[in-house]
Amino acid sequence: MKRTVPLIISFIVGLVMVGEFFIPHYKYRAVTSELLEWGLILAAGAFILGLVNLVQVNLPVVIQKKEDWGYKLVMLITLVVTLLIGIYSGTGRQDDGEHYKWLFDYMFVPLNATMFALLAFYIASAAFRAFRARNLEATLLLAAAILVMLARVPIGEAIPVVGDYLPKVMNWIMDVPNIAGRRAIFIGAALGAVSTGLRVILGLERSHLGGE
Repeated sequence: MKRTVPLIISFIVGLVMVGEFFIPHYKYRAVTSELLEWGLILAAGAFILGLVNLVQVNLPVVIQKKEDWGYKLVMLITLVVTLLIGIYSGTGRQDDGEHYKWLFDYMFVPLNATMFALLAFYIASAAFRAFRARNLEATLLLAAAILVMLARVPIGEAIPVVGDYLPKVMNWIMDVPNIAGRRAIFIGAALGAVSTGLRVILGLERSHLGGE
């Protein structure tokens, strides 16, 4: 029953939500809206479970002073302080002058920017390896990257004869091959999401139930 009941619930709810695209009745939309509200409530509960799991995993490491326990201690202290300040600030926590807003603007945002700035080195390294002209595809990628980078900087427009045409070539590369590739990726991801959803609805995908 522990596995059968969740499969039945997933099947029924999945069919009801899929039917929203084919049954344009306002009462049916009211049912699906109610189910979406319940989904938001369950998502909020998942955040609470994640918070409890975070404490359960990291607190023993801090108590036993295992490897990197100092970093985990800072994370737990920051977690508690941010949570308390957010609760104390109430619904106006995102207003200017509030402590929670100050923490977000002057601590979280700079730390987030620093993390992505560090990732830039890995992206540059990956780009260097990908832009090696080992075959025809890599050569086309390298040529397109060079044209786009030249068109983005003032020195590219200063090149005699071809400088005036570089922005046009760059716009064509960004608007035609680039968008076509992005759409192909999005379509592939959407098909994968649809197939996964169907497997969950039909009970073929059971990894969300735990176990093997």
